[in-house]
Amino acid sequence: MFIPTLENQMDDEQRAYWLPKAKAFEITGAYAQTELGHGSNVQGIETTAHYDPKTQEFILNSPTLTSRKWWPGGLGKTANHCVLHARLFLDGKDRGVQAFLVPLRDTATHRTLPGITLGDIGPKIGFQSVDNGFCVLDHVRIPRRNMLMRFAKVAPDGSFSKPPMDKLVYFTMVKIRVLVAVVCARSMASAVTIATRFSAARVQGSAGRGQPENQVLNYENQQLTLFPLIGLAYASYFAYRGLDAMYKQVAEQVDQGDMGLGTSGENTIHATFSTNYTRRHRD
Repeated sequence: MFIPTLENQMDDEQRAYWLPKAKAFEITGAYAQTELGHGSNVQGIETTAHYDPKTQEFILNSPTLTSRKWWPGGLGKTANHCVLHARLFLDGKDRGVQAFLVPLRDTATHRTLPGITLGDIGPKIGFQSVDNGFCVLDHVRIPRRNMLMRFAKVAPDGSFSKPPMDKLVYFTMVKIRVLVAVVCARSMASAVTIATRFSAARVQGSAGRGQPENQVLNYENQQLTLFPLIGLAYASYFAYRGLDAMYKQVAEQVDQGDMGLGTSGENTIHATFSTNYTRRHRD
């Protein structure tokens, strides 16, 4: 999510500077949106970013316990930068949630930078290969140009240019939801393929003396279990393709339509089906 956000949210000058560093792994990044008290409710984010026009810097802070960033992948141990979502305040006025590129660890020593507390959130039910972590900010200063300014902009004097759509700030999350849909569809397809091939290769029970044993797949109960799931795997993949086409259309014309609800719903459906039916294939 880190590099796609830089590609989607940075202006031309920012992309020219930061993208080569990210793609060459000179910097490694996390996507720090979710907080301990706020997940998909982006408008409930509590992390703050106050602009100081005297120094042309943003002051980032985690003012409450629930405002600490919680769950971002790579934040626990790996990332030395993050795209952080915070509420922007200009002259005391709340300008909504904006995205900022924040250095977390020294790129030479990997030591945590001053004013920042980082850690791993510990054991999870799954996805153990990813170091999901937390981040607490204590009045951390970053340069003005570290705000991602393709859409929303803050001038040196603190004047604000509003984006055409507020939802553009977290459009990357929509892309990730589309990717989750295809990952779940492919996982379901892999599981049912393995189960079906095993059922075709496995023999059990003879039809009579001198007769070969029956393939497990020939039993009606096995077919009733597997065949609907094969159809569901195809349906899930076709649903993903429709969702992906919708995303690409909106990406080309970002000022038309709102697909946030659709991606959230399909994301949940695909993940639930993938988990439940993978268990059935295994059983």
